[in-house]
Amino acid sequence: MESTHTQRSFPFLRINERERKPRTRCLTEIRGPYYSVVGRRYLEDLFETMGAYVDSLKFAGGSFTLMPEQAVRDIIELCHKHNVLISTGGFIERVLVQGGHAARQLLPNARSSGSISSRSRLASSQSRPMVGCGLLNWCVNPD
Repeated sequence: MESTHTQRSFPFLRINERERKPRTRCLTEIRGPYYSVVGRRYLEDLFETMGAYVDSLKFAGGSFTLMPEQAVRDIIELCHKHNVLISTGGFIERVLVQGGHAARQLLPNARSSGSISSRSRLASSQSRPMVGCGLLNWCVNPD
């Protein structure tokens, strides 16, 4: 594990050392647009100053559905550039109650926007990241 003491301020203060990204433990998830406005410029500043410590961005509350498609693509691209996973949180639950037709449309649209990739998740749980994908697969292919 490489030390980050020489790169951070107050290196004499102890912190819990972490592996390099992508990590499988000691993950930090930040919230995207929900309680406050989070756009590309905000994230650029955040990743410039503390990007080594950010592992996942959660589009909380389905906030990405209110944003222009290009803004969502820009945020996703920036996150992937900084090795940050994308999560839609528990949003899949809101899609599932709208029926199979909505669930069947979500995955292709999410893939085309770049939000679903090998570095992305549909579910919010760190311990069970495939829960949303399993439910979505059941809705798309119920038999």
